[in-house]
Amino acid sequence: MAEKAASVKGWPTRTQVLIIGAGPTGLTLGIALRQRGIDCLIIDKLPAPLPWSRALGLHARTQEILAALEVLDAVTARSLKQHAVSVYGDRGPLFSLDLTVLDAPYPHVLSCPQTEVEECLAARFTALGGMLVRDCELMDFSQDEGGVEARLHWAAREQFLRADLMVGCDGAASRVRDLLGISFDGERYPDHFLLADLDIDWPLARDSSHGFLLGDGALIAIPLPDGWRLIINQTDDEDLAPQLDLTPFRDRLAQCDAHFGGETPVLGEPRWLSRFSIHRRLAGRYRRNRVLLAGDACHIQSPLGAQGMNTGIGDAFNLGWKLAAYLQDNGDGRLLDSYEQERRPVARQMLAAVDLLSRSSFARAAPLRHLRNGVLRFAGSRPQLGARLVRRASQLDVNYRGSPIVRASSGAYAGRRQSGPEPGDRIPDAAWRAAADGRPGRLHECQRGGAFQLLIQLPGSNDLDHAAVLAVYALLSRLPEEFGHLLGIQIMASGSVWPDKLRDLLDRPAPGAAPGLWVAEGEGVTRQFGDEGQLWLMRPDGHLAFRGPLTDADELMHYLADMHRR
Repeated sequence: MAEKAASVKGWPTRTQVLIIGAGPTGLTLGIALRQRGIDCLIIDKLPAPLPWSRALGLHARTQEILAALEVLDAVTARSLKQHAVSVYGDRGPLFSLDLTVLDAPYPHVLSCPQTEVEECLAARFTALGGMLVRDCELMDFSQDEGGVEARLHWAAREQFLRADLMVGCDGAASRVRDLLGISFDGERYPDHFLLADLDIDWPLARDSSHGFLLGDGALIAIPLPDGWRLIINQTDDEDLAPQLDLTPFRDRLAQCDAHFGGETPVLGEPRWLSRFSIHRRLAGRYRRNRVLLAGDACHIQSPLGAQGMNTGIGDAFNLGWKLAAYLQDNGDGRLLDSYEQERRPVARQMLAAVDLLSRSSFARAAPLRHLRNGVLRFAGSRPQLGARLVRRASQLDVNYRGSPIVRASSGAYAGRRQSGPEPGDRIPDAAWRAAADGRPGRLHECQRGGAFQLLIQLPGSNDLDHAAVLAVYALLSRLPEEFGHLLGIQIMASGSVWPDKLRDLLDRPAPGAAPGLWVAEGEGVTRQFGDEGQLWLMRPDGHLAFRGPLTDADELMHYLADMHRR
């Protein structure tokens, strides 16, 4: 590196985590770190956020993440809720997905432009004490055993910054990825795409996105909070007019006249017109020593299915708690290794699914279109299949079952099928009420603390056997002293277990223990978790780290000790 120049007054010379890129991924990561007290700096080479963005949809799982970041209310206020996806062919409806069938807190998609999402995230990040510097570009960096030395260009001069770790959230043309020499393999789709944001006078429902799969190409219509977004595809050998206008959109809409009573809808003046191409690419790796990648720097794909921004936010939420634990001496390098081990397979599966969706949607050959339409009609006639597709698209089914940092106890699978999530699965939400005062609550609210949460589920019976009582008492005695700074404790019973019996259990002396005491509301907990005595350890990102029966409490203690060793 060049000799260091003197820093501009007020410029920091050190931070724990340097984040390159102030998009949704980088800002999510910054919030997750600041929630845990980690010093971090976000830089972005643009002097101001772009006024336009292609990313729109926020799925159910992403809304859970935004709730944990305490930013969902702000985003929802700027959004339009979509409750369905409707697909049409040349001759009428083909397929419809009902998003409200999701068994989740947010059974809908939020239509919210990326610019609005970024503004909400940036406000939350700075409110938590985070520092965001724009018009600042990463030139290069070096790393050693102790950290990363970054050379930046800001305020018309060189600046140098030392960080313990650095994360490249700088998009498809990632400077960080290029400097690391990491491959970005994949291909460009043969079509190019035109996009228009505008008002339209037509009868289509605004609580649904609409796709018209036509012989000459597709037309996608997505409701915006203040209008509509139209996207059409064209082959590269079609005439590319030097001046982009609405003519291609009117021509494509004319092919849909039958859907609008024989009259082509009237298009308003466009607020934004754009031409773009799309790629499918995946980074060869997500980490090299103390520098990591996230979001579009790792994976890019077709916009169909609205998976890109959601997957990037998921990357950051997975990574944030791991970086914090590592920097606070609550875990070793396995935490950093597990980020790629967990998230790269998610991106690979997502790319394959979106690729299939895109190629089938944009098919022009008659035999392929007939086959596709037949498959869609069949799926539309099978509600259970539609529900599975909705759940997959919502990212609620993303799991880390093969991760080396999740575990089931030796007694978890004692020769019979177990109820509830498996290690690595997202923990389902459920309603409960406080045993002390009847205050209502939800399990997912525990994520907002940013720590591990141990859910001690008592058996769904009035008889708490001696072994279960001893196990709970032992945990309440040991956990606060050994791991109290790392996790919260929640004790949950079904409605059939009287709160006074639980209070009798908790009245026994247990030094330092102050667990929450909850009673399940309705049948949600039993349906999601079964009714046996169980230990469920929820990670800060809402996925299951450990499960086992109450009698395997010692194995839980060993797991915690192993995970948080240095």
